[in-house]
Amino acid sequence: MDHHGKPFEAFDLLTIGILVTSSEGRVLYANQKAEALFAQSKKMLKGRKLPQLIENSGKWFESPRSVTVLETNLTVLLRAPHEPLQALVTIHSVSEDPSILVVEIVSAERTLQHNHEKHMSELSQNTRRLLRNLAHEIKNPLGGIRGAAQLLQSELKDPYQKEYTQVVISEADRLQLLVDKILAPYRHPYQPQKVNVHEILENMRLLIESEFPEGLKIERDYDISAPDLIGDRGQLTQIFLNLLRNAVEASQSQLAQKKAVIKIKTRVLHHVPIGTVLHKAVMNIHIIDNGDGVPPEIADSIFYPLVSSKVDGSGLGLSLVQAFVEQHGGSISVSSAKGNTDFSLQFPLLT
Repeated sequence: MDHHGKPFEAFDLLTIGILVTSSEGRVLYANQKAEALFAQSKKMLKGRKLPQLIENSGKWFESPRSVTVLETNLTVLLRAPHEPLQALVTIHSVSEDPSILVVEIVSAERTLQHNHEKHMSELSQNTRRLLRNLAHEIKNPLGGIRGAAQLLQSELKDPYQKEYTQVVISEADRLQLLVDKILAPYRHPYQPQKVNVHEILENMRLLIESEFPEGLKIERDYDISAPDLIGDRGQLTQIFLNLLRNAVEASQSQLAQKKAVIKIKTRVLHHVPIGTVLHKAVMNIHIIDNGDGVPPEIADSIFYPLVSSKVDGSGLGLSLVQAFVEQHGGSISVSSAKGNTDFSLQFPLLT
């Protein structure tokens, strides 16, 4: 097999670090993620021996068995002059060519973060699925209750008694509105097309500024070189509208003082992992406000349905945003402190 690098270029698409070494542990190739983990270029890594890069890895080559049996170890990457980095390292041989080894490296912090994100996403999806099923079950009986209340109201002569049936009707309408919001993401199929994200962001900016003409300043920091996104225009519009309105609602005290500021920032980033997939390019969009921040008690569950810090909030806005972002193959996260809450979205770009 040719060991000069070209056969291994596909490893650059992976989100984990890859070192290809000789059976003695001398580096023949390093992918881009390995460069980042060791803070060294491919050229600098090539030719070095694993014990110089990975703590206690010398023992893997003490006997013939250790270079043929898959081994996984939590160990430390040696990155002088940078700080060492704890990582999960797996080493195994290649059946087609026993003269080389493949070393897979995942940052321990990244492993924990990915597992946490996966767990939270699964919980959110399961919650949405449960609510959707409940909404379907509630929908038909709710219509019957409303219809019966209307019929009863038409038969009653006493205005005082009609007030009770009106309460039933208005509460049925409120529940119907909640059911419609829960089912909204599933009513319209995902329809991807070429979309200019900045055009949608500008439309939503103008809409929000028209709703709040005083006390609010919206700043823009756009990467105008960004290409079009492949996405559903309707869903993207709903995503940005919900996030901008959410930012305004979180900045009510600043709005009253005419000091509310929302910043919309876009950037094209390269070689970014979303989940387990490494994308050559992504569109990164930030919606940042200077409001009071996300309450700590709901910080980990803010994207769950029915979770809200607002007294009269349904808690469906951010859940809907997350569902639409995931349909685009993207991700959304939030970092929050008083005076700086940043919703960060990433969407894959075709390159």
